[in-house]
Amino acid sequence: MVGLNNNRGLIKLGLSICTLLITGNNSALAKQEKKGGKEKKVAIVAPVKQKKSDDSDDAIIAANKKLQSKLEAENALNRALLEKKLSAVIAKIEELRIKKECQRLGKEIEDENLRKKHDHEMLVLNMEKERLTMELELEKARFTKQMMEHDVALAMLDKKIQLEKGQVQLLQEQSHRKKAEIEALQAESERGKYITKKPIYLKDPLDKRSNTLILSDRCIDLNGHITPWKANYIVDQIHYFNNKNGDYPIFIVIGDSPGGSIMAGWNILQAIEHSKAPVYVVVKTYAGSMAALITTLATKSYAYPNALILHHQPLSCVWGNLRETKEHYEFLNTIWKRSGGRVAKKMGISLVAFEKKLYEKSMYGDWREYANNAQKLKWVDYVINSIQHSAVSSLPDPNSYTCEKYIKEQYGYNTTKETEQSEAAQYYQLAPYDFDYSYNFNRKNQMIGNVAKQASH
Repeated sequence: MVGLNNNRGLIKLGLSICTLLITGNNSALAKQEKKGGKEKKVAIVAPVKQKKSDDSDDAIIAANKKLQSKLEAENALNRALLEKKLSAVIAKIEELRIKKECQRLGKEIEDENLRKKHDHEMLVLNMEKERLTMELELEKARFTKQMMEHDVALAMLDKKIQLEKGQVQLLQEQSHRKKAEIEALQAESERGKYITKKPIYLKDPLDKRSNTLILSDRCIDLNGHITPWKANYIVDQIHYFNNKNGDYPIFIVIGDSPGGSIMAGWNILQAIEHSKAPVYVVVKTYAGSMAALITTLATKSYAYPNALILHHQPLSCVWGNLRETKEHYEFLNTIWKRSGGRVAKKMGISLVAFEKKLYEKSMYGDWREYANNAQKLKWVDYVINSIQHSAVSSLPDPNSYTCEKYIKEQYGYNTTKETEQSEAAQYYQLAPYDFDYSYNFNRKNQMIGNVAKQASH
């Protein structure tokens, strides 16, 4: 339609141009005639003879006719040219119209093909939709049937569960009653293992009438080798009890200790001597070497009559050149003066006299005495008959008193690991400028061990 409208516009434009050309030619002819008329009018006014006027008029008319013929010929020529151009334009317009019509028809055919294809696809889709709908309805019917079967089975199962649940609840109630009875018996038994009596705190803990030492809960156990980590734990407990109360005494209870690290022992002695609350040492069984030094130099010390206390010089083995041996001896001698010298001073004798007595008692220099004799030597202050642990408020657990636990506390060994070293052996392989101030009955093994320690240093 747009193509036809454009063709019509071109035709109208061509016709308008032809009309303008024809109108222009006619206008020119009219002007020529008017001009001739004017000349004729002027000629009439002029004073000429009548005969000449007639001849002039004829000449003008002839000229006008000639001009008119010429204009008509030109108009005919122009009209022929315009008609030729117009026929070309019309032919072009017709060609465009036919082309547009072909395009329109092609578009209509293409649209028709697309419509048919779309209709076919829609038909296929609708058929597939109907098929799927039928399958869905069939599956829904099957699922509904299965759900009904499951609901029936579930209802039966729920009924069975409720029945069993009731039986279980009945058994649970019976079990709870039995458990409550057992817990009541256990609670009664546990209550029998505890007492509500509070510890006794005394500034002077020794009952002189019965010669009994009364201990509170301010006790620190010292068993086995004295190692740096064990010494740190003891020192921190002294600080704790001082912060809790600075008046009542603190007790370091030595069950069985062969001594240990010189440095660790000095750490404990430093804490004892500068504690706000007095720190007393109690020896139950045996205190040797560094443990004996702590006992002798404590603020006050107590021991059972059969408790053993053993003093000796530090033991060490050295290898190296003469200078190294001399330096090592001088360093070891300095340590002995700082430790053994204090013991000799408390005994009221010189260090030389103390050394002489050590080797009078034993070829190895091991001087051991029971507490009643050690009291005379001022190694211990009081020999007591018994100890009252006022802080023991529960029945002791037998699992805490096994061979494995004893060996672990005394020697630092784990009996489940055959190749494990003791905590003391592990320490002395690492600590520089420290000495093992402990007593080992097997002197040969102790000597070999010290050689290995010094070699590692």
